[in-house]
Amino acid sequence: MTIFALILALVSAWVVDPADPTLLVFPPYGHCMGIYRAGTEQLAMLLGGLVRFDDPQGLACVKLSEWDSPGENDDDELAVYGVNSRTGHIIYNANMYTLGLYGGNGSGPAQLSAPHGIAADPSGLVVVADTGNRRVVVLERRGTRMKTSSIIEDGFSEPWGVAIGERRSIYVTDRGTGVLRIYDSPSDPAPRSIALDRPTGVAVYGDGSWNALDERFAVVVCSSGTVLNRIEGGEVVASAGISDCGGSVFNYPVIDYYGNTWVTDSISCMIHKFDPDLDYIASFGSPGTGDRQLDRPTGLTLWRRYGQIFVAEREGARYFWVGTDMKIGSFSSSGRGFTMTGTLLEKSMVLAQVFDESGADVATMHNGRMDTGPFTFTWDGTDVLGNPVRGGSMELVIRIEPTYSSRGYFSKTFRQRFDMDIVETGAGQDEGSRRGGRT
Repeated sequence: MTIFALILALVSAWVVDPADPTLLVFPPYGHCMGIYRAGTEQLAMLLGGLVRFDDPQGLACVKLSEWDSPGENDDDELAVYGVNSRTGHIIYNANMYTLGLYGGNGSGPAQLSAPHGIAADPSGLVVVADTGNRRVVVLERRGTRMKTSSIIEDGFSEPWGVAIGERRSIYVTDRGTGVLRIYDSPSDPAPRSIALDRPTGVAVYGDGSWNALDERFAVVVCSSGTVLNRIEGGEVVASAGISDCGGSVFNYPVIDYYGNTWVTDSISCMIHKFDPDLDYIASFGSPGTGDRQLDRPTGLTLWRRYGQIFVAEREGARYFWVGTDMKIGSFSSSGRGFTMTGTLLEKSMVLAQVFDESGADVATMHNGRMDTGPFTFTWDGTDVLGNPVRGGSMELVIRIEPTYSSRGYFSKTFRQRFDMDIVETGAGQDEGSRRGGRT
């Protein structure tokens, strides 16, 4: 079995109980032998015991240009880089069959000391915050190996987070001096500086392809992990506090295709999700090692094209797909119709239909994409032609599917039964009510 197969097992279609949290989804046991995480045993098998997980920190993933063959068959095969902070290593997949190691504790040009954030781009550029050595190390990857390209020593006190933006620009947070520095290139001698309160994790949007929004911004964790700031044009334009999501600490953020921010919380053992304006959407996870639990998550990385998410935990790494979920707010039946409110937690394909007691589809409330956020469905008890439906025992069925790679493999269905007053309808009306639904 290859290293990628350990955590990127292909799956067939599956459905879940509506009560199960599915903001993130995972391969079922029958298709990947229960390997949802790469842990100590898998690492020992692939590296021969050379190193074990010890204070995992930043993660990065990217589709390398040199791995990109014509067509789309290999487009989900990613290079993944993880910081193993206490040993001073970067652990990465050298190819789709083996792991590689870079670094080791020390201050030499090919060593690292207590590193934290890491970022990578398709060209092979890899940047790591070498916190203990008060520097940023710029690496170039060629084939299975990485080597030091340059070192940025710019008076850092505690460099923590890094991100790569457009045209190989580099974003660096320095928690010690309270600044975000933006280098136009790895050799830029005069970076821009933005003063922030104890910044750590950083993510950048508008940094290349696979961006749904025509916007460019950064999201930075500040104030010792208690605040998220959206930085645009050198200014803080939106903020969220840890209390907004009921969490404990923000660690590392990532930004998805639609501009939403996901951020780990290593104390609450969750991943919190915010919209592009940093309004809170939902959280995923709870403390533990079960399928939908997280064990002290820290590093986080996401491949925007397919919604693939990797999470660094205390003793390993997890792999998920972006799923979807819905919260039902209220449902009230008026005797000849209903009103339902809810919140969609991820942009999704939504099919909402009303069925009568014979199982016939008498109305369609929605069929197509629906944006993240609150929604209301209201039905007046008529069919697509405006004729009254006979009534009786009815059921609203809402089926949601993600727009990312899990679409076609995963769906979730919500059902709500209700009674309608019965009215007698003519044969023509009754026939019309079974031809389709309301859009």
